[in-house]
Amino acid sequence: MTGQPILDLRTRAERRKFGFPPGSVKVSFLWHATAPRRDAIYLCQHAVRSKLPASRGAREIAGGFVAWTSSGQPVEGVA
Repeated sequence: MTGQPILDLRTRAERRKFGFPPGSVKVSFLWHATAPRRDAIYLCQHAVRSKLPASRGAREIAGGFVAWTSSGQPVEGVA
């Protein structure tokens, strides 16, 4: 993408079940919804949770992880 970190707002269970973008970091939804990093890109499953950080000036992956996988982007953590 842009060299900015991808911060994953999904639960650990979602990351185990569906995988995750390479190099993405699992972060606390509550913490980042109230104090987002503007140097990062937020991701959730369907681009619903990422709307809160985005409403505070952060960037998000449009369409969430579903769009990420649908567009053929790489995924790790899935057997």
